[in-house]
Amino acid sequence: MLELQGNEKPGKYVERMLENGEKKEEIEKSLIALGHDRRYVLELVEEVAKMRDASNRSTGLTLILVGAFICFISFLLTVTSAVSGDAYNFVLFGVTSLGVIVIFAGFTKVF
Repeated sequence: MLELQGNEKPGKYVERMLENGEKKEEIEKSLIALGHDRRYVLELVEEVAKMRDASNRSTGLTLILVGAFICFISFLLTVTSAVSGDAYNFVLFGVTSLGVIVIFAGFTKVF
């Protein structure tokens, strides 16, 4: 169990413990043991978890949009035959694959 450092606020303490992989129940127990009100602790842990999830969701959606843009550019270059020879295969298979990988990386952040 981690302890509050100096005059660290409980919100920062919860963030630090979540980053260290502690479970919500353990965090709640430790804050209650430090003398904080049970309702306050429950709400605090939930809000910090929501903020962390919102940050991951935002990053994931950005990755999905970037991947979709890469796929769209690859589509346009392939359809308009703007590239030829080996570059055509690179755009068709390489760039499109990169776009799909970025999209799935975004999915892992969102879900």
